[in-house]
Amino acid sequence: MNISRRTVLTSSAALAAASALGFRPDQVLAAEGGTLRLAMSSDLGSLDPGYFTSLPAEIGTLFCCMPSLARPRQDANGTWGWEKTEFCEMLEQVDDLTINFALKPGYMWSDGAGELTAEDVKFSFERMIGSDWGGRFEAFDRVDVTGTHTGTIVLKTPYVAIWMVALAYDSGFILPKKAVEALPDGRLTTSLPAQLGPYRFQEWIPQQKTVLVKNPDWTGTPAAFDTIEFVMVADSKAGELALQAGELDIAGLLPETAANFEAAPIPGTSFVNIPGTYYQWIGLNTEHPKLADLKVRQAIQRGIDVESCLAAAYAGLSPKATGIVPIGILGNRAQAGYSYDPAAASALLAEAGVSGLSLTLHYNVSNNEDAVIAQVVQANLADIGVTVELMPVDSGVYWNLGIEANGDDWKDLQMTIMAFRTGPDPLDAMQWFPASQYGVWNWERWKDDEFESLWTAAISEKDVAKRGQMYERMQEIMENTGGYVWITYPAVLYGVSTRVKPAFYPGGDYRAEEFATA
Repeated sequence: MNISRRTVLTSSAALAAASALGFRPDQVLAAEGGTLRLAMSSDLGSLDPGYFTSLPAEIGTLFCCMPSLARPRQDANGTWGWEKTEFCEMLEQVDDLTINFALKPGYMWSDGAGELTAEDVKFSFERMIGSDWGGRFEAFDRVDVTGTHTGTIVLKTPYVAIWMVALAYDSGFILPKKAVEALPDGRLTTSLPAQLGPYRFQEWIPQQKTVLVKNPDWTGTPAAFDTIEFVMVADSKAGELALQAGELDIAGLLPETAANFEAAPIPGTSFVNIPGTYYQWIGLNTEHPKLADLKVRQAIQRGIDVESCLAAAYAGLSPKATGIVPIGILGNRAQAGYSYDPAAASALLAEAGVSGLSLTLHYNVSNNEDAVIAQVVQANLADIGVTVELMPVDSGVYWNLGIEANGDDWKDLQMTIMAFRTGPDPLDAMQWFPASQYGVWNWERWKDDEFESLWTAAISEKDVAKRGQMYERMQEIMENTGGYVWITYPAVLYGVSTRVKPAFYPGGDYRAEEFATA
């Protein structure tokens, strides 16, 4: 960020960027006039908790406009936990299989859908069991309604991850039974048949913005803004310019911009770096003939300089990963069991009797960071005598490569750059690696009896410290297969107007309903 770049922010270039996003030069600044404008990199898909694509615009809208029993909250140490919402009078787990709840009376749905009751809770959670996100509700049996506003959630088996996987995050929204059952197919799309929250969904303009307005009938914690706009900004550079021109209140920053922004924020803005809940790694197909020898895989683990990957792809702003459980989530490891050591890598290849090894590395071409990492990996492994052919693949094709049911591409996979997103519980990150995921999302293609036993035991382990140790051991088992080179938990980087006080959910999703004026 230099003087010429700063100067352009108040020039016609900044106004042109803002105009491209649908803003006019005569519009008031973002937080003035009661409007909060938040940049979104993706458009609205579906507002149905059972069938959404888990995009930030969808989650942000639902948190603002729909009730739930619990929501995430960070403690003083930065670890995510849960708390009951203001819709709840009481929420308590009384034993391994039973959770009692009591709703506060008097909360009314919009559009004549009646009062929020325990029947709505029963309808919403039992509906989730058979939905696209039903995996989060596998332990659910039913909800027993014990009164107009009271009920009991009954589990089939102990499931300690229920809070952060199912109830307190993006699968725990309560829907109005009466209004949803009246829909032609019982599914929500890009509108809400009835709402209950500090804001109301007003309109969605595809590829432009989603607009929420203050709910005039809301009796809970007052909304800070008259209007919230989730503005579609596919180009990060344009978003940065719009932020700095005062047309957005928050926008994501590219790593190279954020590095300068952190050192010298533009006047009127501040910098926010949030630990991400994506986890990124390089996966090695343990069954491919070229990688079948554990020593070869261990050589590759030690032959890749992750610090250089982070400097090149993330401007050094994202932390070095130690496994698949991100920072701030139970089970995050203090350190990995290997480190960059090209001499040791060369020695392992020699012990395996391997020379002149050539490998392919597939990555998603739509992710700029993956392309940069791939180039670093190619250079690193060349230093130990391994030739790497880079294989960029379009996003739509990439995510089918390792799935056996979708063709034979999995047979040719050798190395891949992968990144998954997790909720604020380690089970959500770990669920893609048990034996049941072999040939589905476990593209590294391994199975381990101890891992399976720990996976089953951790689901019902109530001792938090012991459960965390289980997940740490599971990541150690994964690492010991030689199938993983941990890269990072990509940081979420924002520039924020000093006119607002931001709030975030795990991984950096906007807690838009809790944004406030500064």
